Amino acid sequence: MALDITAIQSYLSDNRLDAWLLADFHGRNTIATAMLNLSGLLTRRSFYLIPATGEPTALVNPIEAEKFRHLPGQLIAYRGWKGLEQHLGKLLSGCKTVAMEYSENGRLPYVGLVEAGTVELVRSLKVNVVSSADLVASFKARLSPAQVAAHRTAANNVILIKSLAHKYISESIKAAKHITEYDVVRFIMNEFDRRGMETAFEPNCSVDANAGDPHYQPKPDTARPVERGQLVLIDLWAKLIGETGVYADITWMAFTGSDSEIPQRYHDIFEVLTKARDTAVDFLQRAAASSPLCGAEVDDVCREVIDEAGYGEFFTHRTGHSITTHEHGEGPNIDNLETEDRRVLQPGHLFSIEPGIYMPDCGFRTEINVLMTPGGAEITTLPLQHRIVALFD
Repeated sequence: MALDITAIQSYLSDNRLDAWLLADFHGRNTIATAMLNLSGLLTRRSFYLIPATGEPTALVNPIEAEKFRHLPGQLIAYRGWKGLEQHLGKLLSGCKTVAMEYSENGRLPYVGLVEAGTVELVRSLKVNVVSSADLVASFKARLSPAQVAAHRTAANNVILIKSLAHKYISESIKAAKHITEYDVVRFIMNEFDRRGMETAFEPNCSVDANAGDPHYQPKPDTARPVERGQLVLIDLWAKLIGETGVYADITWMAFTGSDSEIPQRYHDIFEVLTKARDTAVDFLQRAAASSPLCGAEVDDVCREVIDEAGYGEFFTHRTGHSITTHEHGEGPNIDNLETEDRRVLQPGHLFSIEPGIYMPDCGFRTEINVLMTPGGAEITTLPLQHRIVALFD
């Protein structure tokens, strides 16, 4: 992503921030290194100040100055830690409030990438430090029109591949062919290849008790057979190969039997999940039209449905995650359990809604993708699943 100084300065002015201070050491601030397009060996402290008005300034060790010369603005090379602090004091002399990759109380660790001592140093210069969380989400996680189009293609593909995987399972069982969870994974991966798609991690197929592990990953030597009369969870995610590729990520539930053979308990649990999912989407579509929403609020709405149904202790993860060119992106997550995500959901943000209920003998999840648009929240992975799919007539 190109560094758009004009757009960043407009954001800073609109939000009454004097500057964005991108601080790094040893490449630990991955947000800063990505925004500034820094690569190679980074072993010294650096600062890049983008003021609300005026030109940016890079404050860097002379050993690594060449890595910063592509950036707009002036470059200052410091000598030693005393020189660093002196120059930083002068650089921030006109600032009252700056944004940094800092998370208050550590509640949003995705953004808390600047260590406490550096924050203390900036504050010692009589400068107020606030989190850059919304700023980062605005410039690193909002999809371009080309990326939205790429996501829509990926979404159509994964929905089709999910159905093909269901067909592969049912036909294999009918033909008395031995297949395992891992065979289903390989089938899905081959379908990704056929459509010019890639994924950083293999998808998941899990049956019965294995579906009760939210991060279960079948392995060739330990995967369970897929047989008649089983609950089957398939979670698949992939993107088109290329720079504009954006992930689509869905989960569907099936049963290797007829609809009448599906235990009523399974139907009852899955109905709770679909109600929670749809309640969250309805809240997004209604509330986002009148006021800004954050991921934590949506998580609360979804989780309340599952709590009231008596399954709260079995919903062990956040409601959803950001989706970009990474399967877990840099934008707001739908989360008020694992973290307190108060980042505002902005047009161009894409994320999953995926409530789950996980028990010792079985597990259930429904997962869709939602895109925030100027007109509201749009589900991009239709159709919605409302009942467990019976793979046999």
